[in-house]
Formats: sequence, structure tokens, C-alpha cells
Amino acid sequence: MKKLLVACSGAFLLVAACAQSGPGSGEGSGGTGGSASGTAGTGTGAAGTVGSGGTGNPGTSGTGGSSQGTGGTGNEAGTTGTGGTAGTTGNGGRGGTSATAGTGGTAGTTGNGGRGGTSATAGTGGTAGGAAGRGGAGGTAGGAAGRGGAGGTGGTGTGGTGTGGTGTGGCGLTPDCIVGTAPNGLDGYYWEMTPSGNTALSGTNYPFNAPNTTTCASGATWDTTGYINTRPVINVKGTTGQKYTININVRGVAGTRCYEMGTPASTATWVDNGPNNGWYSGGKQYNDSIWNTAEIRIAPKVAGQPNQTLNSGYDIYFANSSQNSNPSAAGTAQWWCQREATYEIGYNASFPVMGGGTITLVIHDSNCRTLGNCGPTLSQQTCDTSTSRTISMSGVSPAPTNFTQPRTFSLNGTTYEVQWLWIDVTSVTSP
Repeated sequence: MKKLLVACSGAFLLVAACAQSGPGSGEGSGGTGGSASGTAGTGTGAAGTVGSGGTGNPGTSGTGGSSQGTGGTGNEAGTTGTGGTAGTTGNGGRGGTSATAGTGGTAGTTGNGGRGGTSATAGTGGTAGGAAGRGGAGGTAGGAAGRGGAGGTGGTGTGGTGTGGTGTGGCGLTPDCIVGTAPNGLDGYYWEMTPSGNTALSGTNYPFNAPNTTTCASGATWDTTGYINTRPVINVKGTTGQKYTININVRGVAGTRCYEMGTPASTATWVDNGPNNGWYSGGKQYNDSIWNTAEIRIAPKVAGQPNQTLNSGYDIYFANSSQNSNPSAAGTAQWWCQREATYEIGYNASFPVMGGGTITLVIHDSNCRTLGNCGPTLSQQTCDTSTSRTISMSGVSPAPTNFTQPRTFSLNGTTYEVQWLWIDVTSVTSP
């Protein structure tokens, strides 16, 4: 996925303690071995300039060996030897078998701390730059810090003297974390003006009515007349009450529509060939038009947004807006925002939401039938499917699979070329 990760609300810290042996050219003299009853020898040898700390090997009555001061093997778990003073790169003392871990030597410039004995408690970390002590086999685990899981708090690692970092909940400012991935989220959402109902047709229209319905509803106002298709609510995640900006790329094939009292992203006249910018912020539908809307409703309202006073419960954005210009095309004067043709959609847009809120996609068509994807030719008597528009979907993430074009849908034995939009959430930001 190509998402830009602008900020991240989760962090992980991993701390690991490792014991490494420094090269030694000298070695300290061994400590005196413990008695047969298990008292460990005490390593007192001073390490060489670059050697490891002096250590005594255990013995019934023998003298400890070189390299590292290892406590004597006790019959009754004797006391471990004390590690020698580490050299410049020397290691600390090492605890005896089945005994309490040896006390770490005073670390050198790059020396490591003491290391716990087998089945023992973890060694105490060295000082002056030494690495943390390492737990013995079967003892308290050493070294690695706990790691915070997604949405949880990281554990605290023990062992030596290191402690783990703390991970915070959440998974960051990614589209999946804030608005989710299709089909239940916004990223990669395929928004189709799917044929439904059974309305009488003419020209290049296809039925767009309540399912199993032949009569187009008459509402108290024009805004409530016809068919209002509302898609399932998309939940905004993240931190409840926090403002997020959703940045999207929209592509598709759709008819134009007039809107007013809001702000268009572009005032350019739409082109017959190539992408057009249909984003419109705020306002409402213009005139008692029979062309369908493409609405994005955001709840709760976000404070301070311009042109969002007409609806008390939500902010609104439109995805298929064209300007109320009136050019002449092929000898026929028609508003561009009410042309009997479909066009390529392609633009970037942004809108704010609140964590814990909702995004709802709505299509309103007042005469319960809408334009098929019959291409740029105006006033066709029947749909010329040879001119149906297809567009490039390159760079969209997640990429569509098995996405044949033109998009079609069969209803009651008839196949229609349909309008559709694809919403690609490119990033999410937060102040």
C-alpha cells in the first residue's frame, strides 16, 4: 500500500541485553576453591589491560582456573565467586552452577555486566558503560524489553538492569486505522449507482428506485421526492472527539449535477475527454433537477467548516458537481450540470471528520431513473454501448481486482452500463 504515514500515534521500544566476550591477552589469577561442602571460591584476580576478568574454577580443594571467575560447584548450592575487576574490554564475573548468580564485575570502557549462573537469578548489571546482566538458564529472564501490542501497553522486560519501553495503544494515522478498508471502510470503496426497482424508462436511463417498486415516491418537498439510496454507515475510528482530515483520490464515470450555496473545487468547464473535478463543499442541490446526486455526509458536524449551515446534523460534500454554465454543444444548449451524458471523474479532495463519528454515502434521484454510461454523445435515443467510457485505474491502492470496464449490472433480464465512483484514501492527517 502506498499510503503516506503523516503521523503515528503508536510507538514501540525494544531494549535487549546481550553478553559478549571481549578479547583477552592477560588473565587474572584464580580464586581459592570452595570446600567439599560447597563454599565457592572467591575470584580476586585483576584483569589484564584487554583481558576478561579473572575467575576461579570450582574444585574440591583446587584453585580456580583462568578466563572468568566461576563459583565452585556446591553440594548444597554454595556461594558463588565474586567476579574480577573487568579490564578495558573485559567481562564481569560469572555465577557458579546451581548457585546464586555472581555479582557483576566493575565494567571497563566497553565491558559487559555479570552473567547469571545456570538455574539462577539474573546477574546484576555492570557499571560504567557495561551491558545489563543476563539471566541464567531457568532463572529470571534477562535482556529483552517487553513490546507493546497493537492497542495495548507494552510489557516491562526484566533481567540485568534494563527495563522495557512502554508501547501506546492504537495503530496510527493510517487509512485502515481511521476510516477502514472496503467493503466496510472508505479506503477502496466502490460506489455504484446500482440499478434497482422497475421504473418505466426512456432514452439512456436505467431504473433507480426502491427495490421491487414501480412507483416513484412523492415527498413533501422536492428534496425528499423520488429515491434516496443510503449506503451502510462507515464508522470513523481513532480517538473520539479528535479531528482528522481524510485525503482522497476519486475516480469513476458519472453524470453531472448542479449544486449551490457551497464551494466548488474547480470552476473549469468539464471536458469531453479526460478527468473532471466534481468536488463541491457544503451547500445543497440546485433546482428541482432530475439528475442524481452523489453525497458524502459527515456526522457529527465539524466546527468551523464554511457553507455547512443548511443541515443541522451533518456536514455535506458532493462528488459529481459541474458548474451552472450554459455552453452550446453540437447545436444543443444545455447546462453542463444537467447534460444527458456521462463523464470521466478524476480528482483529489479532502474533508474533516471527528473520531467516533460516521461517514454516509447517499444518492438522491428525484424521478427514480438515472443516466447510463452511454458516453459523451448528447440526446441519444438508446444507449450506444460502443461509446461507454472506460478510465485508467493505475496507481489506485488497494488495486481493484477483476475490475472489467465498462461497469455493468443486470436487472430483470436487462444489462445496463452504470455510473460509478472509486474512493481511494491516500492519507489521513490530524492537527
